[in-house]
Amino acid sequence: MPRPGKIYGAATVGERGQISLPAEARRELGINPGDKVMVFGNKLNDSVVLIKADVFESFADFFMTKLNKLSSTTQEFFDTFTTVNEDEETDDTGTDSPIDSQA
Repeated sequence: MPRPGKIYGAATVGERGQISLPAEARRELGINPGDKVMVFGNKLNDSVVLIKADVFESFADFFMTKLNKLSSTTQEFFDTFTTVNEDEETDDTGTDSPIDSQA
């Protein structure tokens, strides 16, 4: 089974801040001239991560779709819960609310 991660070698940062990715990394990861990469950094451990922009965009779209669905579902839940509580507070039949009867 292939391993998900691999060390491709080292790259030197030039005077203008440029690096050249090792050929094996470009070949195996499908990085071609002109491709955009997202650059992420972590100051706590002085690390830099590159992710192909199109891959990151696909992930971001997927994440936002799921987040919007969760937000919509949560709003529906709170709307339903609020409506149920308002109905119980205005119930003038003299019966106990379901919440009161559980006590």
